[in-house]
Amino acid sequence: MCELIDELDDLDPSEVAHPDVALIHNASGWMITLYQRGIASLENLDDKDEAPRHMKGVTRKKALKLWGALSSGFIDSVLNEDWLNSK
Repeated sequence: MCELIDELDDLDPSEVAHPDVALIHNASGWMITLYQRGIASLENLDDKDEAPRHMKGVTRKKALKLWGALSSGFIDSVLNEDWLNSK
């Protein structure tokens, strides 16, 4: 996971269509996408009624914590973070 997050440093927005990295928890449909400049988004690919959420100021350490919780299936822990709703 650290290596994937570190790839954000090498992505040039002028050269790639999507300068981000994402992790999906297949069983629940939740996905956390990490963007350059410390932005993260959380959305449920299986539940379109669930509004996407965003977080600013996400450090690499925080990103790793979020991805670790998601990959381990600790969905409630992820949802209880300080996300901002898009709606």
